Amino acid sequence: MSHPTIRRVLVAAAAAVLGATALVTAPAVSAAPMTAEKPAALVVSGDMAIAPGVHLLRIEAVGSRAADGKTTGTYRATVLDGMNPTPIQVRGPITCLYTAGNTASLIYPITATTPDILPAAARGAAAVQITVRKGASGAASHVGIMGPMATSSFDGCRPAMTPFVFDGMIGIK
Repeated sequence: MSHPTIRRVLVAAAAAVLGATALVTAPAVSAAPMTAEKPAALVVSGDMAIAPGVHLLRIEAVGSRAADGKTTGTYRATVLDGMNPTPIQVRGPITCLYTAGNTASLIYPITATTPDILPAAARGAAAVQITVRKGASGAASHVGIMGPMATSSFDGCRPAMTPFVFDGMIGIK
């Protein structure tokens, strides 16, 4: 296959996988808004595994929320082909951050992709929620993904389901 054909196949496969993941993990109702703004920080780096040895996404996120509620940070997900990274990525700023105990959740609007297939008018129009739960006492950590869906459909970023094993580091403050 030629390079453009391989590229189209990879992009189509990634879109199908991300869409299927969204269908599996999306709840039927929107999350309730956060009521108290406390400073918070989150660092996540690792892989979402859908089965042993089958890693789908490499997730890298660094975010914080100040006492005034201002949230900043960056998110990047790289599509994996089992264990190896592909050239397919989605990126965006973290615009909402929730932390409590061993659980954290963030929302990021998709503002960039590699390859660059996102039209300028669509940048930020769709967002994704990522929820992580840090395993305790040697238990596995977990992750869940909700979206992509319209950015305006999110009302806060309270945690959602975390059905997949997360192989990596989760730092919550």
